[in-house]
Amino acid sequence: MLNMLRKSLAIEIENFLNFLGKSSPSDKFTKSAFVQARKKIKPAVFKHLSQTLVNEFYTDNDLAIKKYKGFRVLAIDGSRMTLPITKDLKQFYGETKNQSATGIVQTKCMS
Repeated sequence: MLNMLRKSLAIEIENFLNFLGKSSPSDKFTKSAFVQARKKIKPAVFKHLSQTLVNEFYTDNDLAIKKYKGFRVLAIDGSRMTLPITKDLKQFYGETKNQSATGIVQTKCMS
């Protein structure tokens, strides 16, 4: 589920299970179970995955890297990412409230 969510979480979970070939009723799980499991992912996992992807890309790919006048051209797109609402994340990132005073925790990310 590394793609951007475009449908409801329940539909995205079902599509992902179908993609894995696990569409039997015994393989179903709830949105709540998914969110609870997602909260258990340690941030170090994403740092490790990112480093692994970078290392793999730059291994034996010198000819595939396109350059402009000898330089690699890089671009960054800044976005906001909604995080789980936990005490630690609220303390670190703060809380954003909308018109209805519903609070969410967000951070800026670059891709």
